[in-house]
Amino acid sequence: MKKLFPKKQRPIKKLLLAGAGHAHIGLLRRLARKRLDTLQEVEVSVITEHPQTIYSGMLPGWMASHYKRSEISIDIAALCRRAGVMLIQRPIIAVDADTQTVITVKNAKDAKNAKDERFDYELLSLNTGADTDMTWLNTDGLVNEDLIDKDLADKNLKNTVIPVRPIFNFVEQWQQILKQAEQVSDYKVAVVGAGAAATELVMAAQFALQQINPSHQAYLVCGEQLLSGFDAGFRSRVIKQLQRRNIEIIYERAKGLAGGKLATSKQTLAADATIAATGVMGSAWAAQTNLETVDKGFIAVNDKQQSTSHDNVFAVGDVASRVDREMAHSGVHAVFGGKVEADNLLAYLVGDKLKSYRPKNRTLYLLACGDKYAIGSWGNFSAQGCWIWYLKRYIDKRFVNAK
Repeated sequence: MKKLFPKKQRPIKKLLLAGAGHAHIGLLRRLARKRLDTLQEVEVSVITEHPQTIYSGMLPGWMASHYKRSEISIDIAALCRRAGVMLIQRPIIAVDADTQTVITVKNAKDAKNAKDERFDYELLSLNTGADTDMTWLNTDGLVNEDLIDKDLADKNLKNTVIPVRPIFNFVEQWQQILKQAEQVSDYKVAVVGAGAAATELVMAAQFALQQINPSHQAYLVCGEQLLSGFDAGFRSRVIKQLQRRNIEIIYERAKGLAGGKLATSKQTLAADATIAATGVMGSAWAAQTNLETVDKGFIAVNDKQQSTSHDNVFAVGDVASRVDREMAHSGVHAVFGGKVEADNLLAYLVGDKLKSYRPKNRTLYLLACGDKYAIGSWGNFSAQGCWIWYLKRYIDKRFVNAK
C-alpha cells in the first residue's frame, strides 16, 4: 500500500488558498465533486475578501446588459461549503513567507479600528489577481493618487479615474456611470488602455451609453499603438469594429485627469468618467511581503508556478510573473496555468514530481464587440460574426456554471 507521504517528508497539515481565481475555483470544484485522497488529512482554507467572484471574461457583456450580475458571478461561499473547505472572508494586506503567515484585516469597513488577523500555513497558493496599473497618472505631476478612487463611487466621477480592477469596485462604479448618464443629454466616457480589455470595455460602454441616449459617446485613448501583441489581421478587424460603432481612437498617451479634463500627450479631452484598463501591476499586499517579486510587484515564479524564494508557496494568474520566460498576463494563462498549479499543489503534498506549465503556441482568443458580435483569433487566423459571440457565451457560461 502506497504511503500518503514519503518517508523523508513531514506531512503537511495546512493548505491555505489565498484568493479565489481560476486555479482555486478549479481545485474547489474538484474537491466538491470528490474528496481527493491527497487532502484527506489536510486542513484546507480559502481567504478572499468577497464571497463571490466576478468572472472578468463576461464583464463587458454585463456592462452591455447582455447578462445579469448573477450570471457572471461564481458563489465561492457555496463552493467552499460543498468542498468542505473553510472560508475566511478577509482582505489580505501582507504575506510573511518566513513565518508562513498571511496577514488580513479583520474589519475592513472601519480601517482605523481594524485589527490585523494572522493565518498560518504550511503550503500556500496565491491566486489573488492584481490591480490596474495606474502609474501613468503621475506623469509630470498632473494628478496624484487621490484621484484613484478605490472606494465605492459617491464621488464626482469627473475628478476620478476608475480602475477596472479590483472588479468589485468597478462594477459598483459602472452602475454610477449609467445613473449619471441617464440625467444628462451629452455624456462622455474615456477608456484608457491599448490592449484587448480596453477595446472590449470601450465597445461595451458605447453600446450601453447609446441605449440611454444616442448622443452619449465613449472614446479610446490608447497611446501610439493599439493591440500590439496581436496578429495584424485580428487588429484590423477590431479597429474596423471600433470605427463601425463611431468610437474615436486617440493615438496619444494619457497623462492625467483634472476638472473633468483628460490630459494626453497633445491635448485635453472632456470626460464625464474615465476608465483605466491599462494593464496590471502587483496587488497592494505584494508590497508587504518577503516573497521574491519582479517587475511591478508580481510574485516571481518558476515554470512550476512555484515561488523562486520559498518552495512551499505557489502563485498563478495576474498575481505572478514567470522568471524563466516572458509571458503576458492574460486569462488564457490564468486558466491553463491554473490547472497545472492546482496539480502541483497536490503533488507537493505527497512529494511527487511537479509539472511545468508550457503555454501553447496558439490559443483561442475571443473579443466581444459591445453588441452580440465578436471577433475570434487563433494564431494568424481570425474571423468575426454573431456566431463567435455565441461561441464565447457558451464557453464563458460553461466555466461559470461548472460544478
